[in-house]
Amino acid sequence: MERDKELGVLDDLWTKLFAFHLGAQCPNERVKEKFIYFVLSERHEQEPLTEEFVFKQLPKFINYLAEI
Repeated sequence: MERDKELGVLDDLWTKLFAFHLGAQCPNERVKEKFIYFVLSERHEQEPLTEEFVFKQLPKFINYLAEI
């Protein structure tokens, strides 16, 4: 998957995660950028960016934010 397409998929999943699953407003753009970078860094090689994979990264991301 090319980088621009990956970013588009992650952007869509970010919105879906907050709007449909959490029923909450999306955090600001900076948090979204950090989440996208985090997800990409957690992925192994060419592991697909599935909805399940991306959504499972949210708790890990929150823990990551608590540590920085």
